[in-house]
Amino acid sequence: MSHGLQSAGWALDHGQTYCPACARLRNLSVIEAELPQPDSDADGTPVLDHGATPGQASGSPTGQALEPFPVTTALRERRGPRATRLLAASFSVLREDPQLLVFPAVAMALTFVLGALSFALSVSHGGGSRHAQDVIFFASLVSAYPITFVSLYCGVALAAVLAGRLDGKRMTTHDGWMAAKERVGIIAAWTLVVCTVGAALRLIERYVPLGAKIVIAVVDLSWTLATMFAVPVLAYENLGPRDVLRRSSHIFRQRWGTQIGGIVAISVGSVFMYVPFIVLLVAGVDTAGATGTLLVIVGGAGMFGAIAVQVAMDQVFRVFVYRSAVGLDTTAGPFSQSDLQAPFTRRRSR
Repeated sequence: MSHGLQSAGWALDHGQTYCPACARLRNLSVIEAELPQPDSDADGTPVLDHGATPGQASGSPTGQALEPFPVTTALRERRGPRATRLLAASFSVLREDPQLLVFPAVAMALTFVLGALSFALSVSHGGGSRHAQDVIFFASLVSAYPITFVSLYCGVALAAVLAGRLDGKRMTTHDGWMAAKERVGIIAAWTLVVCTVGAALRLIERYVPLGAKIVIAVVDLSWTLATMFAVPVLAYENLGPRDVLRRSSHIFRQRWGTQIGGIVAISVGSVFMYVPFIVLLVAGVDTAGATGTLLVIVGGAGMFGAIAVQVAMDQVFRVFVYRSAVGLDTTAGPFSQSDLQAPFTRRRSR
């Protein structure tokens, strides 16, 4: 177990790590002396967050409820400079450790292959019939499982490599794949939950009236937000699908301003990376001969790389926010604590 997890009071059993609350349920040894102590009021009673009572497990890896956003100077900072700083910080992690790009690149390549194979098979079996659209739709639901599994597996591998780097270890891509392999059962179970919920939402959206579609869109958005931290939770904690959802949604509620603001900053900043490659693709389509083919290849390869960079930066940022939220060390990274803890808001004009 890494020093960072040990210092946060986690337990180790048969190669699996457990947060203090989970370890106590399993009667595992937790390093109580190294756990931070909760704040106390004047009479010495511990102050618990969110209405928790003494003796109740709050769910965070430090054994306490997550603290609300602190009041910092970052709250009054303009969005532009902060978005630029978050984007630069995420990119600097990739620049220092470019092997992290391997994981989203592999996920994208396999997703493309699986998607193309699913589409080809569905067209070959349903092409020309009046039910062709239904065949393609249900084939996409079936193919969602292997595609989602690949995405989660690669995300967990990236989070594991980044965790080792933050803990001062020299991690390789092989170490990341091995870490994900150790979690393959949990990843498979969580993939089933994600795909079941996704399939149910898609089916309802397809066959219900317009008014219900709006409700489904809201539910879909809520599900997406609640599962934003699922990959870090899968990588760091030995939890079942129900607890993964609980942990992810709990952390999101505590860090929603930082999370959404950071992802928006990374997404908007990434648009500028796409522009030159889109221009090359358009120019290649309009150009005949070998020159056009070359432009399409270069533009396509550039778009592939740009998307891989965006996905990697997004995952890096989520891992840092997760570690900050649960009390693990983030000082080895380029993000300040205010950026990881304070919400993303606009400074008011005077």
